[in-house]
Amino acid sequence: MKRITNLLIILMMAMNMESSAQTISGNINGHEYVDLGLPSGLKWATVNLTNTCFAWGDKENGYPFSCDGYIWCKRKSHKLVDLREIDNIDLFQITKYGEKDGKTSLEAADDAARVLWGAPWRMPTAEELQELYDGCQWEYFFTNTDRVKVGFKGTSKYNGATIFLPNGPDGGRITSFEQHFMTVEWASVCASLWSSSRASTEWDAKCLMLIHNLDAKRDRVSGGVGMELRYRGLPIRAVCQ
Repeated sequence: MKRITNLLIILMMAMNMESSAQTISGNINGHEYVDLGLPSGLKWATVNLTNTCFAWGDKENGYPFSCDGYIWCKRKSHKLVDLREIDNIDLFQITKYGEKDGKTSLEAADDAARVLWGAPWRMPTAEELQELYDGCQWEYFFTNTDRVKVGFKGTSKYNGATIFLPNGPDGGRITSFEQHFMTVEWASVCASLWSSSRASTEWDAKCLMLIHNLDAKRDRVSGGVGMELRYRGLPIRAVCQ
């Protein structure tokens, strides 16, 4: 009986941890969202768009995450002879959202959230990602559903609602290769999200990055909006008004 009681206590603790990881405020088009009371009134989806990553401006997730496989990139007059050249930006040129067309924000047709979930869902802008980061108190968090998940819990400074951003395969970062071999690199203590905003340089787009800093003296989360190469793979978290 004592062993059964202990098991029930453990299960109840896991359920409480899961429910405290994220608030569900409503449902739009079959997708749940949380209202964090942010000044913009923006609603954030409670899960990433899919359980893997996208290149910026691509509506299909998956490999390869390289210049040679990127939708808005083409080779210059050069035949690739070495695998390492697939990420040499000097051998490629941007065909959309670059210096030639001057476009700095994804159009609706290239917004994966809008295409896959439908309006009013869309990808957040860089400013909206910064609002999310600034508007929450962040902590590294463990949650348990059908499997253990690790990531970042944000508690709204405005209304106390919570949002969960996973790291690892659900929320990490993918690079395309290391030396001659196609490999996957997950940021083990990091979560990241694409914005719909291109950076000032045409090869980069803006993204949110959360980092778990752990050393002998402190355990804290830092982050904010930075930029990443557009052909790299990052998750997407949809938003709507």
